[in-house]
Amino acid sequence: MKHLAIGGSTAARTLSCPGWIKKSENIPKRPAGAAALEGSMHHEVMERCQKTRSFPGDHIGLVYTENGMSITFDEEHLDLSNIAFDATERLLKDLDIDELEIEPFVEIIPKLAGGSIDLLGLSADRKTILIGDYKFGQVKVSPEDNAQMLFYAAAAMTDPKTKDLFDKVEKFVLVIIQPKHKGTLFRWDTDKKRLKSFLDELKVSINQVERGNDKGYPGKHCKWCPAEPFCPEKRQAVHTAATLGARSHNELISAAAMVEEVETWCNSVKEELFMQLSNGVAVPGWKIVEKRATRKWIDAKTAEAAILEVGVGTEAYKKDFLTAPAMEKVLKKMKLDFPLDTFIEKKSSGNTLAPENDSREAVVINDIVGALADLVKANVK
Repeated sequence: MKHLAIGGSTAARTLSCPGWIKKSENIPKRPAGAAALEGSMHHEVMERCQKTRSFPGDHIGLVYTENGMSITFDEEHLDLSNIAFDATERLLKDLDIDELEIEPFVEIIPKLAGGSIDLLGLSADRKTILIGDYKFGQVKVSPEDNAQMLFYAAAAMTDPKTKDLFDKVEKFVLVIIQPKHKGTLFRWDTDKKRLKSFLDELKVSINQVERGNDKGYPGKHCKWCPAEPFCPEKRQAVHTAATLGARSHNELISAAAMVEEVETWCNSVKEELFMQLSNGVAVPGWKIVEKRATRKWIDAKTAEAAILEVGVGTEAYKKDFLTAPAMEKVLKKMKLDFPLDTFIEKKSSGNTLAPENDSREAVVINDIVGALADLVKANVK
């Protein structure tokens, strides 16, 4: 997938802080996490379904690869894709979409600002445009005045390849399809007037980018910015927050408003330390260690059958079959003699960052590819 400096996912950040692009030059992009990889896989399945008029189940076994990491679309993923697929079909029918483009790449400024739209549709009467975006994460996102959605609509309205679709359009329907949330389809309608005002705002920021402005404007938009751990303006904002007094209720509220900003900065610094250590750079006071091992079933179905055999009934379930630690408590409560240890294994879920005085041994990173795989698994906090 083609990526430009300014895209849909960075539109809000660019509006608030055009300097992030200059600041991010020569900073390696951090690998996406496991959740992002899974989301990209679902996007690929949805794209294939629409382009080939197939169903999600037709793509079981698809291996999706991105940045050297792979994930296989299997039965466990099918329910989520089916929900997204069914919601998409309802949406296209309800809006009477007659022309549909899948993942068109559209630009506002060639080679600088643009991106791919998941769904770009035009109704049969040519008066309604659909901008659709899939999000497979846990965090619910509203389409209302959403900078990413407005960016895609403005780009499609500007790009010579697609702007002819907009000749008679009166209504823009911006929809985020979120199968992990009740309702799945989240819609906001707007018009050309709002899109043009958004485009005017964005062009002011783009002008700053083109002039090489590198001034930072800290805020919630700093999250996911590659320059965050190195940004002097952000560091100053964190310092200010840390030195705020909280002698009164109002001062406490002011300090609380900065908590998220401070937390995201701390996390970005730790992620950068993890990246550098993974690449063999010595970082005094820090090391990479294995996450503490958790106990898991070696084979849940085998364990389930054995546990039911010794007389455990509905106690073995809480919607699904219990985890190994939870089952241990059940067995103790029922005073059943069961060889639980033969059915479980202790396994670390990956590596993480730790202070040098942590009791765990440092992990020796032998190659960068392996290190990046660990970073995908890591949940540095």
